[in-house]
Amino acid sequence: MGIIRKKVRFPLFLVLVGLLISVGLDACQSEPTQQSSQEIPTPIAGFSMTPVAAASPINIPSEGSHSTPGATPGPGTPTPGATETGQPTPPTSTSPPPVQHNGVRPVLAFYYPWYSTSTWCTCQMSDQPTIKYNSSDNTTIERQLNWAATAGLTGFISSWWGAGDQTDTNFQKLLSDSASLQSSTGYNFASSIYFETDAPAFQGSAKTVSALDYLASHYMNNSHFFHWNGHPVIFFWDPLGNGRTLSYWASIRQQVDPNHQMIWSAEGVDMTLLTVFDGLHLFSGGYWGLQHNTMPAVDQGFRSKITAYNQANGTQKIWAAGIIPGYDDTRVPGRVGAYIVPRDNGATYTTSWEAAMSSNPEWITITSFNEWFEGAEIEPSVTWGNEYLNLTQKFTQEWNG
Repeated sequence: MGIIRKKVRFPLFLVLVGLLISVGLDACQSEPTQQSSQEIPTPIAGFSMTPVAAASPINIPSEGSHSTPGATPGPGTPTPGATETGQPTPPTSTSPPPVQHNGVRPVLAFYYPWYSTSTWCTCQMSDQPTIKYNSSDNTTIERQLNWAATAGLTGFISSWWGAGDQTDTNFQKLLSDSASLQSSTGYNFASSIYFETDAPAFQGSAKTVSALDYLASHYMNNSHFFHWNGHPVIFFWDPLGNGRTLSYWASIRQQVDPNHQMIWSAEGVDMTLLTVFDGLHLFSGGYWGLQHNTMPAVDQGFRSKITAYNQANGTQKIWAAGIIPGYDDTRVPGRVGAYIVPRDNGATYTTSWEAAMSSNPEWITITSFNEWFEGAEIEPSVTWGNEYLNLTQKFTQEWNG
């Protein structure tokens, strides 16, 4: 299937960003499977397979789409910068301290469960995993869960393309194998889904309502579905893309969640999203800040704006700071406007983490665990080995220290 995001408007976007910065613009940017036995995979050299912080799991009360395994770009493929329209202003007031959730601050990585063994080819991706895998194999999911938990991740945000899709059946396996992980190690790994708004299965309000009802009835009471303060969390890719409006989403929410028992996190930089959604996240990781050496100001700007919104409206909207290790979609077949955000031997990731942590977010999101088509993965790779899992472990420990 082809799920490769179409998120690129890079050259024009950089020109606009430069102009906006120069004038100081104030705007920002599946049926459940049986639980499998937990098999701890053989460690990668230099990387411990014992999950960190197992004694302090998130307490779950009962709980940036982007490329696909295919040669041709498909719907729902956001690229860094697709919705970013400018750089937020630096904070004008002191931000609140980071919120801790039962001792652990959520760190979730975008996750893509659509690969097959025939996927792996340097003809369409800039790097490859150290273990070429099939996403539907439980041994793959178990290995990825162990790696993620050891690195201090608290959950995945799994790309979701609708009921019955491969991404749905593999999400079922993810929840089941997360139960196995907790049974064997005590580590509570709780994941959410990335609602791929451009997917064919979600076109039109009736289909979107049906899909959200399905998620509510099938997953949201699962103890390994991510909850925040007792509420199940859903992440939405580019909700205002392709003609969708705030009134469209307000109508859908009134039908699906009239009492706001769910938490909806929107991808984007438009603060008006907060009138319908419960927070913002950046699949792009705010990468323009990396390119202009203003990453701390970008993240602090979003924190400041969301804090100001909460103070003005008596709300508790959520800032999820985004992190990227780098980006390279130049080999994606058919991708227009492809480009590279260099990794700089881990310096990009380090800068991204430090800026995110300093902005006092409620959550941190990582783009991504395994987005191989867009070269944004932290999963062990041929080129980088386990460097990015090691860095992730270092920073999750620091953030929770």
